[in-house]
Formats: sequence, C-alpha cells, structure tokens
Amino acid sequence: MIISGMAEKLWETLEKILIDNGRGFISVTGGGGKTTFLVSFSSFLKNRGYSVLMTTSTKLASPYSFDYKADHVFLSPDILSYWPGKGESVFYGEYNDRLGKTVAPPESIVSLLYERYDVIIVESDGSRRLPLKIHTERDPVIWPPTTSVVSIAGLWAYGKRVEDTVFGDDRTGIYVDKSYFDYLSSTPQGMRKGMKRDTKNVFLFNGGDVVEDRVREEIKSIRLPIQGRGFIVSLNEDKIYESL
Repeated sequence: MIISGMAEKLWETLEKILIDNGRGFISVTGGGGKTTFLVSFSSFLKNRGYSVLMTTSTKLASPYSFDYKADHVFLSPDILSYWPGKGESVFYGEYNDRLGKTVAPPESIVSLLYERYDVIIVESDGSRRLPLKIHTERDPVIWPPTTSVVSIAGLWAYGKRVEDTVFGDDRTGIYVDKSYFDYLSSTPQGMRKGMKRDTKNVFLFNGGDVVEDRVREEIKSIRLPIQGRGFIVSLNEDKIYESL
C-alpha cells in the first residue's frame, strides 16, 4: 500500500488520463460514488481553469435538494443562451415534477454544448445508491460524443450479500468477494459495459479508505479485460491507494 504522505492525488492523475488537449466528454457508470465523482472532479477541473458542464443521461437528484457546487444551474433549454467562462462549472438537466428529480436533457443539446465547454461530465447510470451494478440492455446510457468512460465500484460491498449490495443481480446465497469483483470487471454486463477501444477507460474501485489491507491486496490482483487503467481509490480523500 502507498504510504499516506506519498499517495498519488486521484484528480490530478485522472486529469492527465481523461483530458486530451484541454477537452473531454466523460461518461460515468456503475455504483458506489458516481455523484461524488461528478461533483468532486468538476470542482477540481473548475479550479484548474476549465469550463465544466455537469449533466445526466438518466436521472439525478434535483439541484433543489442537492448541492452540485455549480456556479450556474439550468433546468431548461435556456442554457443555449449562456456562454461559460473559464474556471466555471454549470449544471444542466430537466426537472421532472412527478419524480422530484433531474432527468436527462436532449442529447442533441448536450452535443451542441460540447462546442462551448472544455469538459462535459455525464452521470450515465443509476444504481439506487447501491455500491455495485450489473447492467441490463437499457443501461448505461452512453452518448455518442463520449471520449472517456469511468466505471466505479464500491469496495464496501466486500463480504456482504449480493442481493443487498448489487443492483441488477438478484441471486441469493452469494457473497461479494474477490471472485465476484473478477466477475464484475469481466462480464459484458459489468463494469466494462459502455467502454470501447477508442475511449479512454478507467476502472475505479472506490472505498480504499474503508476496507482492510487484505481486501485492497485481493482487488489489486484483478486483471482488467479491456484496454484501460484501474485504481483502488478514495473519492472522498482524493487519493489513490493502488494501481491495477
């Protein structure tokens, strides 16, 4: 394990991987910290001088009830009349009164906005607050402009029952262990779904700060099945514990 004082900073590392010539369209999938990633990485990039748009291709908590730390919030196509400045973050979605949530705006508008923003970060998946996700044919919703896919899994599911921790896997009598994380990272409906050969692909195993050393050592041995980078991290601490 990397000693705390020597730990590599997560957001700095991801900037180097995910941002190409000052640009990036990042889709975030999985469970276990997607919204934390959305807000924290956006805030980091904003402070680095990028103009950043946060949005969703599925559903998100309403900005009326959750602070996305954005400089401006748009819940209508009025966003088309706004031009962001450098070092500015903007949240965009459509508000659904019945659900009380932000839902996906038209992909065509988001694609147009990519001409105005340096970086767009899209929460592209839902997991009902569970740390792990097995996908269906309908998700994740990866929009065509995507240049990078970040898939997140929560390590705090380790040792717990699948039916209690994995959205999309209703099997009983199975516990989340190293072999399950192997399965999650290799199955076509697992963490790698939505990743392509021409996208920058990152696997984040979040919760390195809340699991034992032995768990990190087991996860470190996972062999990722697609071209990409894997890290055991703490999104809350901006810290990389191990590289896969």
